[in-house]
Amino acid sequence: MKRNQPFVFRLSAGFLLVVLILSSCTFPTANQFVDQNLSITQTFSAVDASIAQTQAAAGEEVPLVDPVEPVPEESESELPTETPEPTATIEHKVIPGEAPAGNQSSMTDPSSANTAGELRTNAGEYFAQNLYERPFNGDPMDTYFPDLDINRAVLNKSGNWYYETIQLTGTSPEGDMRGYYGLEIDLDLDGRGDVLILGGQPGNDWSTDNVRVWQDTNNDVGDNMILASDPPQSGNGYDKLVFDAGIGDDPDLAWVRRSPSDQNSVQLAFKPSAINSDAEFIWGAWTDLGVTKAEWYDYNDHFTADEAGSPLAELSQYYPLKALAQVDNTCRWSYGFTLEGDEPGICAIPKTATPTITPSPTPNPSSLTGIVYRDGAGELTYNPGETPISGANVHLYSGSCGSGGGEISSTTSGSDGRYSFGGLTPGSYCVDVVPAAATYTAKTNATTITVGEPKTHTVNFGYFYLG
Repeated sequence: MKRNQPFVFRLSAGFLLVVLILSSCTFPTANQFVDQNLSITQTFSAVDASIAQTQAAAGEEVPLVDPVEPVPEESESELPTETPEPTATIEHKVIPGEAPAGNQSSMTDPSSANTAGELRTNAGEYFAQNLYERPFNGDPMDTYFPDLDINRAVLNKSGNWYYETIQLTGTSPEGDMRGYYGLEIDLDLDGRGDVLILGGQPGNDWSTDNVRVWQDTNNDVGDNMILASDPPQSGNGYDKLVFDAGIGDDPDLAWVRRSPSDQNSVQLAFKPSAINSDAEFIWGAWTDLGVTKAEWYDYNDHFTADEAGSPLAELSQYYPLKALAQVDNTCRWSYGFTLEGDEPGICAIPKTATPTITPSPTPNPSSLTGIVYRDGAGELTYNPGETPISGANVHLYSGSCGSGGGEISSTTSGSDGRYSFGGLTPGSYCVDVVPAAATYTAKTNATTITVGEPKTHTVNFGYFYLG
């Protein structure tokens, strides 16, 4: 027997009928139709909800009805969340082979192994010339990193790959290579690096993991004075990352691994396209774990000597190492061409013996020439590539040095650091240079020359700046 509908249901139905009658008595616009339909829909939904609650209270079965979805209001705080795009899998097409034997280009580097127990180094550190021997941690400088200490670096080319091998003093205590290893390449031979390639924490197999290739797009590596320290840094160093662990225009551009024949050596392989397929360039090797900031090259432009510290325990007021630590690099050498000797930053070129030739008599008088320079090694012997000092006052006196002879002539060194005196007749002369404006640690003393048969005499004056 059908039960009577409860009072609430009858009241709700009556209310709905009134709403429908009222809504039929006007002629709404198109927008009003939308609002009216929404209002009616919401009213039906409210009535259905009321009926369902009443029936549930009376113990009756609640009929299934389709719920009406509310129309949400727009809110800037409730914008849909974007689903991140999945990272594409890097697909490698070519992998380097075995590094070739040979020595197409190489250089050696001083090791700190013998003085590591004393927490210092004794060679290879010339902060002012962008040469570092710092395989130690910073202040308090109590740990030596043999896996950052370069002994030798070799660069060869085979097929479509350049191969660099960096021989280190040893590994970490765990047998790993903890740092970043690679090379800096100067393509236009101006002393400023153009490409930097580094690979970090290499394993036993070729991998692009932790391998990065940077370029300097505005030629400001080295800041205002190439290689020389001139902080604060005004440029942005290597400012363009063109390859990052396989991400780039070429996913196979550069690779790293530990040498299969020597676990103390790290090998990098890179394609010629990484250096614009340039076949002639200057390069130098790097290890880095303490800074690893490509945008801060050259590091001696970013840090002052005081900020960087020094590994020279007995020779520098800046000892111990501070901000610039766990870094080692080499001097630079050529690939694909023969050095002339005056290229910036190159290693010292070994001197070769030349046969003695007796000059033919000539009526021309003798001359005196030389170069005034910043000495990088401290031995006060000029090596090609050391920074010239311009505007130095050079004086020539009669008689040997200390004899009290009067001044004959004076001149200033040019932009290349060179000076010269001509028309020297036989006799003794003394040549000296007024000290440079900056504080120096050591300089070449006044020098006596003896002029006999006509020839050109050479006297260079070096100034050593420590730290």
